[in-house]
This record gives sequence, C-alpha cells and structure tokens, in this order.
Amino acid sequence: MKNILIAIAALAFSTSLLQAQVKLDGQFVASKACPALVSIKKGTNPDNATIEAGKSYQLLGKNKDDATHYWLNVPGATPQQRWVAIACGSTDGAQAAAPAAPKQNNVALNTPQGTVKPKPESRGFGGRAPYYAFALSWEPTFCEAMRDKAECKSQTPTSWAASHFTIHGLWPQPRRNVFCGVDRATTALDDQHQWEQLPAPQLSPETKAALDKAMPGTQSKLENHEWIKHGTCYPGGSAEQYFKDGIRLANEVNASPVQALFAANIGKQVSASQIRTAFNQGFGSGAGDKVQVECDKQGRLSGFTLNLRGNIPAGADLRTLLAAGDPARNKCDGGVVDAVH
Repeated sequence: MKNILIAIAALAFSTSLLQAQVKLDGQFVASKACPALVSIKKGTNPDNATIEAGKSYQLLGKNKDDATHYWLNVPGATPQQRWVAIACGSTDGAQAAAPAAPKQNNVALNTPQGTVKPKPESRGFGGRAPYYAFALSWEPTFCEAMRDKAECKSQTPTSWAASHFTIHGLWPQPRRNVFCGVDRATTALDDQHQWEQLPAPQLSPETKAALDKAMPGTQSKLENHEWIKHGTCYPGGSAEQYFKDGIRLANEVNASPVQALFAANIGKQVSASQIRTAFNQGFGSGAGDKVQVECDKQGRLSGFTLNLRGNIPAGADLRTLLAAGDPARNKCDGGVVDAVH
C-alpha cells in the first residue's frame, strides 16, 4: 500500500511541475504550520507533510503571477518539492529565476589553485565589457526573517554588521551565466540548499578572515554557494580573486556617504532618493541611478543591488564600474534602517 501511495505521489508531483508557471530563487519563512501539498488541485499530501512555523525553506517557484501557492523544497517529505499556501509565510529575497545554463562535467573544482575554466560568455559576453550585479545586504533586516541562521544568532548591536553593509554576492551577468564547469551532482547539492556539502573555495587565510567579516553568511557556508553558482563564472576562475574583488568593492561602499547615511539613521526612515543621492556624492553624478534599492515586506531596507560594468579583476574602482553600468529600477521607495534586535 505504501508503495502505491508513493507512486501516486510521484505521478502527482510530475504533474505539479507543470503548475510552476513562475520559477523563483530565494527563501520562504513559515509563519505558521501548514500542509505541504504534492498537488494543489487535488490537495494530495500522502505523507501528511507540513511546514513548521519559524523555519525557512528553499523557494522554487509559484503557481502563477497572481499566486495562491509557493513551490518549496521541504526536507523530509517524499517527494521534497511541495506546494504551500502563500498565507502560510513570507518570502525573503525572492526573484525570478533564469533558465539554468547547460552543465559541464569535465572540470575539477578543487584544483590546487581553486580555479575552474569559465564559459566563453563569462569572459566578455559577446565582445562587450563584462557586467555584474553586486548585491549588498543590511544584515539586521536579513536576520529579522532568518533568526535561525548562525550569523543571526551570533549578531549583537555592537557587531560590525550591525552598522555596515555585508556581501550577498557578486554575480556575473546575464543571469543564465551560472554553474560554469560545475558537475551535475554538485549543482544538485546547491539547488537543494545543502551548502555545507559543497566544495569550499580555496582562499588564503587573509582573504578568508576578511570574507568572514564582510560576509557573515560564511557562518552558514554562503561562500560555498556563491563560489559554486556564481564565482565559477567569474573572469579568471580564481576563488581568491573573486572574493577579494567582492570585499574590495564592499569596502568602498562602507567607506562612503552611503554607509554614513545608514549608520546615522538606524531606527529611522530613509528614502530611496536619499540613498541614490549618497551614491552620487560618493561615486559621481549618476551613480545612484545604477542602484536598485530593496526592502522587505515590513517596510525595512534590506539592501541594494548595484549594476556594474567593466574589468573588476583588473582593479576597476566602483566609480568607474557604476558610471558604465546599466540604469536600475528601485524595488521600493525607501524604508526603515533596521537595528539589531
């Protein structure tokens, strides 16, 4: 009987894949316990799987633009991919996912130099200067929704990340430019959010120490994910170069009027216009137009994404990269600069 139920579930699951009209990439934080369905239409839940209040789950998609359900990865369920009503929680950092790039199986990730061979398009994208999305986070807002993360449990009001921007990721574009030279098994581990099982990027002790400060998510092995998914497509293919460049650019923002604006207004409202003006002051007229300001659903500033274009590995500074970048559209008009709670 059990085998029959599993077979039925598998069939329903294969049908449910067709319902995922919009693929997403991010996290879903459950606000209450809810059933995790294999099929929305039939309400199928053969193993009575549920999500737990306060836990976060990998977000895979939603059933339509005007969604009623999110598609999640629910560890322990069979199958793991399940539908959950949107009223059961909230998303953090969700964004439309691009189609996956073809995977290559012939490149070793753990070479002595920590390098891989990038795809041709990651070197110049059709002859144009490489372009990137550089995402920086405001850690106190991130931790409001991710309290179970190691970096959030260790956060205090005097932590460096309580008043400075932290690195989310430096992402070679276009969006399909991911998992360069990464084998299918490793890609699957990343897709399943099993970051602790991914090959660790090979970094010098100095760079690792600097990264632990600039990217508190290293406590949850975020660096493994960022290297495997995005860093393997970075020009040159060196983990050391990839993370050193991200740290350098983040340091520029943290030494600018943008950080001063946030630090002086913790607990207060700051507009997107003020943020863009601070970027103009720090990095030249028009720099703010290349910055996408982002907030969470509670109206708290969660960070921003910078559109950059140019030769980052050669040492191009943020002023130059922003001047050449593409215009960005804000995701919110501003919000509260959250404090550590």
